[in-house]
Order: sequence, then C-alpha cells, then structure tokens
Amino acid sequence: MHMENLGDYNLLRQLGLGAFGQVYLAEHRFIKRPFALKILPEDLCSDAAFMRRFEEQVHAIAALDHPNIVKIHNITCADGRFFIVSDPIVDSLGETMNLDRYLNLKGRSLSEEDYLSILRQVASALDYCHGRTIGGMPMFHGSIKLTNLLVAPAEEGIRIVLSDFALTRLIGEGVAFSRLCEQVAMALMPQNLSTEKAVQSSRNYVRAFGFLAPEQKMLDAESGDLKADAYAFGTLAYYLVARKMPDGCFDLPSRVFPEAQGNWDYLISRCLQMNPALRPGMLSHALSECMKAPKVQMGDMLSLSEIERKLDSVLQMSFEFHPEKESAPAPVLAPVSGESPKPMLRPGEIARPEFDSDPAEIFHRDMHVSQYVPKKVELKEIDPMLTEMAVIPGGTYQRGSNEGARDEMPRHPITLSSFALDIHPVTNEQFVRFLQAMGGEKDSNNNDIIRLRDSRIKRSTGKLIIESGYAKHPVVGVTWYGAVAYAKWIGKRLPTEAEWETAASSGRENILFPTGHEIERAQANFFSSDTTAVMSYPTNEMGLYDMAGNVYEWCQDWYAYNYYDASALEPENPLGPPQGVYRVLRGGCWKSLKDDMRCSHRHRNNPGAMNGTYGFRCAADVQ
Repeated sequence: MHMENLGDYNLLRQLGLGAFGQVYLAEHRFIKRPFALKILPEDLCSDAAFMRRFEEQVHAIAALDHPNIVKIHNITCADGRFFIVSDPIVDSLGETMNLDRYLNLKGRSLSEEDYLSILRQVASALDYCHGRTIGGMPMFHGSIKLTNLLVAPAEEGIRIVLSDFALTRLIGEGVAFSRLCEQVAMALMPQNLSTEKAVQSSRNYVRAFGFLAPEQKMLDAESGDLKADAYAFGTLAYYLVARKMPDGCFDLPSRVFPEAQGNWDYLISRCLQMNPALRPGMLSHALSECMKAPKVQMGDMLSLSEIERKLDSVLQMSFEFHPEKESAPAPVLAPVSGESPKPMLRPGEIARPEFDSDPAEIFHRDMHVSQYVPKKVELKEIDPMLTEMAVIPGGTYQRGSNEGARDEMPRHPITLSSFALDIHPVTNEQFVRFLQAMGGEKDSNNNDIIRLRDSRIKRSTGKLIIESGYAKHPVVGVTWYGAVAYAKWIGKRLPTEAEWETAASSGRENILFPTGHEIERAQANFFSSDTTAVMSYPTNEMGLYDMAGNVYEWCQDWYAYNYYDASALEPENPLGPPQGVYRVLRGGCWKSLKDDMRCSHRHRNNPGAMNGTYGFRCAADVQ
C-alpha cells in the first residue's frame, strides 16, 4: 500500500508490518503532533463478525492506561480503512526500537538485574490487564513476542511498552493464528529469502510462533486466555537468560546461566506447564517468589527431569576426549611450489596456576581442625593437534579503507616480514587437548581461558566432552587470554592485525572481501544461526579458510580508534598501540551482516570478553 495521507494524518514512514496490519509514523495535519497508526488489513475490515466485535469491545482497549502499555487515543475509519491511533514509541530520529533489536545491540552486556527489570515491567502490564474484562471475559494480550515489546528511554534504564494489546481477542484466536501461519509460510518461500531483510522477517515470524502457548496452536478451538500470556512470559524469561527459544529438549537456565542469583528454573517450570491451570496467575508475584526461592533443581514440576536425562544421554554419545588414545599428527605446511619458508615453532609453554603457601603457617599453634591445603594442578603431557599453515611472503601491502568506518582510515601502505598463518581457526577438538593439559579454565594470572557455557565443550563427570557434531567446528567462548595461552602452548603466537588483514585480502589491492569484490552466503558463513565446520567454504587466494565469517578472530594488537593515523607514519611491521582497553577482533562471525565481512572491518572487545562468536587462529614467524 502506498499513500501519503490517511484521514487527518500525514504518513511519514512505515515502522513495521505484522499479522495485525501495517504500522506508520504519522503526523496530525492540524495539531502537528506525531502518532503511530496501525492500519488494519482490508480483509478483516470486510469481516462482519470482526467488525461487530471491534465496535463492541474496542472501547475497553482504548481505556487501558498503564505506563508499560501503548496508549491508544483514537480508533477511526477513513477512505474505507480502519486504523488505530496511538502514542509513537520512537527515538529523536523517528526510529522504533523493539526488544529483539535491543538485545542484539546489547549482546551479553546485560546483567541479571536488567533481565528482571524487563520482566517486572512486562508482568506489571499483564497483571494490570488480566484484572480487567473485555466482552465479559478477562482481558489478555495473546500475542506477546519480541517485536511488539517496544523499548523507550527512561530516567533509569529503559521502559518496556507492550503494543497490540487484546487485538488477538478482537480478531479471533483462530484467525490470528491462521494469519501468523500464512506469514510464516510466505516468509519461508525461496523467492522471499533472497534478501537479508526477508530472512530477518522470516525469523521474526517463526520466533513469534514459539511464543504461542500449546493451546493456542490448536486449530479447532478458540482456546487462548490469560494463561497463554503466562506461557509467553516464561518463554520471554528463558529467551532473556539463554538467548534461544525453549524448544524441544532445552537446557534449564541453571545450565546456561549458572551464575544467576535467582531461581530461574523455578520460574520457567511454572510458566511453561503444558496444563494452563498449573501456570501462575499474578505474574509479578510469581516472578518475585521465584527469585526468592532456594536454588534447587525444579525440573520435576515441568517433567524436565526427562529432558535432563535425554541431554545427559546425548552428551554421553558425544565426542569424549581420551588423550591416551589420540596421536598427534606432525605439523604440515600447505603445499607450495619450490622451496618455501617454514613456520618457526618455538618451544611450547603452558602457564600453570600457582598457589602461595598457607599464610596460617606463621602461627605455630596446635589446631583442632585440619588445615586446608590447595591442591596443585598437575601438568599432563598431552601432545597438541597442530594445524596446517600457509606462508604469506613478506612485502609491501595496503591496509585500511577510505570508504569504511572512521577507524579504518586512512588507507595506507605497510611492510611486513614473511609469516605463516593457520589455514583455519582452532577447532574444538584441538582446544579440548589444551584444556585437558591445563586442568582447568584459568591461566596463571587467574584470567578466564574459556567460558564453557558459551562453547560447545562441556564437563560431565569430570570429563571434557564436545557436543556431538561440533568437533571440527571452531572453538568459541575463548578470551584473548585463552587464545594467547593456547598459542604459547603449541609454540606459535596470535597474528598481528596487519598480518591478519593482509592474509584476508591475499595481498590484493582494492578488493572488499576475502572472496573478492563481492561475497555471497555460499562463500562464507554469515547471517546464519550457528557455526559451521572449518573448511566448509572455499579458500581465499592464499589458501586460507574462513577469513570471512564463522567466528571473529582475536589478534595480538591493542585497539585504538585513530591508530591508523600513527600506523601510516610507522609502516614497518606495525604491532598496534603500546597499550589500550580493548583487543582487536577480525573477520566477522556466523551472525554478522555482510558489511562485517570486509577485509578492513575492525572489531574490538575487552580481552576477558567471551561469547559464542569469538574464536582465533595462530600465526608463526618463518625461517
């Protein structure tokens, strides 16, 4: 639909499109005030049953007045189109922010208190509406999802505002469900998956389906009520702490969020009951009680004990690490013509955790209890599994971009000595050997090496286990400290940022991506749902795999926003700033957009940061 005005409103831009119609940012022609217009679909407006419900019940929706519910000002008709006029939840640029986009921008920086703040606001809005009636029945939302939870700035933190309240009831459960299914089907058709925007839309629709309670998915009944909101609330809570939907055999929050202070298992178990009668009524009270409850496993309430047994069974069937049965292959160089420099591997190092002597020894007095003596971790002799390396010849290369972000400017020449680089990122089966040798996930300075809950490596009954099918995938969840420690263990090092970019571009000038002037999803793993096994995509001209996508890769350098200004003046083997706050990451990852795949794109984070997109590969000098 293309129009410039509707009734007394000038349409400025489209804000969204959903099962219940299009949403526009508009301005009233006379009072010059912005509003949001939700234009209902034409087929609904021609439905006599819908119009009857709409006229009889819409006044109850318009009467809602709560800080966490979008305020409706008017419901009217113009040019044969019915539309709802409400407050616009937009920023100073007229852009809307929903919870899905907000979580993607914030990543893992949100705390448990941030999750609770979001849930308290949603619970408050739902409890407020559940205490009211519409058409003689308790009011409920019926279609909670990430995209209709809008985010507005507040004096402290953010304010969550729910939109589309009770429209499911007006439209009818069956009709609303059918429309959602139609949109999912349309979004997943091959011709509609040709753009990144279409792919994102399809994910939104599929995810919206996951928020529906089991009884709402029954095509033969109008069976939703306020207990459907409780199910969606539990789904939202789980998504906040786990960043995935609770589908099938899912991990309990105590597994994916073990450092949590509250009993999230209890909350999820209560809300995700198959029987609606067992779900909580007052969600604010349930949230408060669950956060105060002792942290014990509550799986039996939801029969999740069966899920736990299935997960343990899967883990036992997964790859188990037995160092005594593995043989370490000798390092191999990528085939090159003629005599070629070889990587110079230094003697391996492994930094062991050390403990000070017992400080109580200065008190020479008899003790009636045994003293605690920390156990020293014993070094295990385990051979690494080395990666084939490609040699990048020394010479003068270009790095940076004059068309990219400001921290990529200016484009300038650098001179590098010859070096070797692993042809693919370090894999889970390689890194698990290092963890076995270390005997833990800390280095000698007590820095985290890896966070197992963000990785595909787990501990079960004292054994390190790689999830089934992920042995050849790049290791993730590794800190910069862990990457450096691993490199030292195998006698290598991390590449400098200059080395990494030169290898990514194959030393060629004026190409955007490691694949050339363009990049397609058939050439690299990006804008996808998970990592892929290394060497699943073609190499670049240097014979290197995954220089674009799959995982961000740690580099040796500190990051500085304006470092390239100095690098242009000191072009000989640049090593980055002498100090800083962040370390450099390069290459984009499995969930990055196309722009992140550029050879010159720079990313950075705290060296102790770890998540499911951070990995690394090793480099070495040559002789």
